[in-house]
Amino acid sequence: MADIITVTGAVSHRITIDPSVWIFDDRKIDLAHFTGDLDEVQDDVPAYLKGTGAQWDKELKEGSLPPSESRSMIKERKALIGDYAMRLSWFLDNAQPDPTAVSLKLHREEGEPITLPLSQARRAILQFSKDGKPIRENGPVLLYLPDMWKQKESPIDRIVSFELI
Repeated sequence: MADIITVTGAVSHRITIDPSVWIFDDRKIDLAHFTGDLDEVQDDVPAYLKGTGAQWDKELKEGSLPPSESRSMIKERKALIGDYAMRLSWFLDNAQPDPTAVSLKLHREEGEPITLPLSQARRAILQFSKDGKPIRENGPVLLYLPDMWKQKESPIDRIVSFELI
C-alpha cells in the first residue's frame, strides 16, 4: 500500500498528497456529522483565507497568546477518535487541470482503474481517518461520491494515484 498519492496527467502541476497530515487541516470534514450533502461543507477557500488573515491581523495588533490547554486538549482528543475526510476538489484545483481534461482515472493497487467524469470526481470526498487513525487496510484513502455516502455503499479503495485525462 502506498502512503502518498500522486496527481498526474493533464495538469499544470503534478502533485503528491500525503493523507497522514490532513488531520491538522481545518478544512477536514467530520464524518460523524456529514450527511453526504456537499453544500453543507464549506468549499469557500477565500472564506478560509479571510479567517486566517483576520487571525493574523489580530495577532499583529494584540500579540499572540499560547493556546489554552483545555481547548487544545479537547481538539486533540477529538481528532484522535473521529472519522475524517477531505474534498478531492481542493487537490484537483491545486494541480490545475488542463481545460481539455474531462475525466479522472483512479489507479488502484489491486483491480482495474476506475474512470469518473471530472465533474463527478470534483464532488468526491476522501476519507483518511477512521477512529482517529490513518486508514492502513485498503487505504490510504477511501473515496466516496455523495450518493455512495448517502446510500452507505462501499467506497473505492486502494487508490495509489489520480490521473486527469
